[in-house]
Amino acid sequence: MKAQSTLRRIAFLIVLFCLVASPEAFGWGKGHRLIRLWAVARLPEWQREMIGREHLDRLCREYTSLQDQHAGGTAPELDPYCLVPGARLSLHDVNPAEPSLIGMRWYIEQVSEQLAAGETDEAMKFLGVLCHWNEDPGCPSAHSSPVSELQLRRLLPPPKDKQRYNYLFGYGGIADVGSYEIDDVEYQPQLLGTTVDEAAARIYQHQRLLRAGAAAHIVPIVQDMMHGDGAAADEHRAAAALANARHTADVIYTVLCLSAGRVDEEEAEALAVQRLSEWLPEFEGQMIGHPYYVTPFLVDQSMDARRNLHPLALPGTGEPEPVEFGFGMGAPFSLDFTLAPAGVFDRFTCRVGLHPTAGPEGEVAFAVCAGDEELIRTDPIRSGASPQAIDIALPRDETLTLSLKTIPSDQSKSLQNLAVWAEPTLHRAKTE
Repeated sequence: MKAQSTLRRIAFLIVLFCLVASPEAFGWGKGHRLIRLWAVARLPEWQREMIGREHLDRLCREYTSLQDQHAGGTAPELDPYCLVPGARLSLHDVNPAEPSLIGMRWYIEQVSEQLAAGETDEAMKFLGVLCHWNEDPGCPSAHSSPVSELQLRRLLPPPKDKQRYNYLFGYGGIADVGSYEIDDVEYQPQLLGTTVDEAAARIYQHQRLLRAGAAAHIVPIVQDMMHGDGAAADEHRAAAALANARHTADVIYTVLCLSAGRVDEEEAEALAVQRLSEWLPEFEGQMIGHPYYVTPFLVDQSMDARRNLHPLALPGTGEPEPVEFGFGMGAPFSLDFTLAPAGVFDRFTCRVGLHPTAGPEGEVAFAVCAGDEELIRTDPIRSGASPQAIDIALPRDETLTLSLKTIPSDQSKSLQNLAVWAEPTLHRAKTE
């Protein structure tokens, strides 16, 4: 056992040493190929036949990292695939909504146009760049970290013999080394949109969710690589890669469905509504009054004045009425979401009120805003009062910030302002 442990540590250090000379180690490195192969293997038969084995193989092996080859403008022949007209963005990271949506739409359209023209190999190049753009944020590395290399090294200082290794970046980074595989589990790719605009919106949101999920693996990986034997780090890399592979499968499947004009009716119907609680808000951290001062909102749960957690509920005629999904929230607070492009969602519905655990001096008004425009504001709702329903049309702004705001009454007590947004739902606009 001791000899095996020693050999494992030697192998681990060799991998790290080899990584210093690796030009691909700024994100997934080998992970791009593993993710792409896993995703393509789960496409439906009709899509594999439509593209053909040779072209899919190039998508998985030759066209995994075109933007890496293009980095720094050293490969101008790749300009047609890596320069998005009208948008300045990084094809490795999650960008702001406006350029992201321009880019997402452009790549989907390029794939469709090339396939329609019979240029399957060209289509795979554009699809390869789009996939890589959606894979880098899923790597537990600089592309997904909410903190800097310096902050990580202060929180998790390396031992002296590993001080030369980077935590997040390539050329000595530890994000995509080790020996891991992606679990060979069944998966049916999910449709992310019935139109180019809807697909772009959902791909962007899922890309943001993927980055958030990958970030959760960074600290365990660093901890094990610096102070363990690397085995647990491999498990985290494999978990992150599996989540990424599912997303990549969804992206490829959706783009090919739209390119072929072949959208399943049941899948389309499932996208008619979107739970807002499943989307990532723009929240970056702030404090408000007790008891929500550390976490101003919670997804699918609430807390009482003593910071005990409770399932979401609203006052009912008898027993409290359970809430299937939504947000528990303190006051005053504004939870913001970026919705774009225009016209994908045209309606927002929910119910609002105070949680049954709120004390008798809780009183909150609820407002929904689109950018600087207040679309609706309820009268103040007291503890124990019946919830109010909200059903409003959404403006067709190109990029819409939807804000859920809680506004406490002056005479209320912050410990008792336990607001509930019940079943907040976006409704997709009907298409002709």
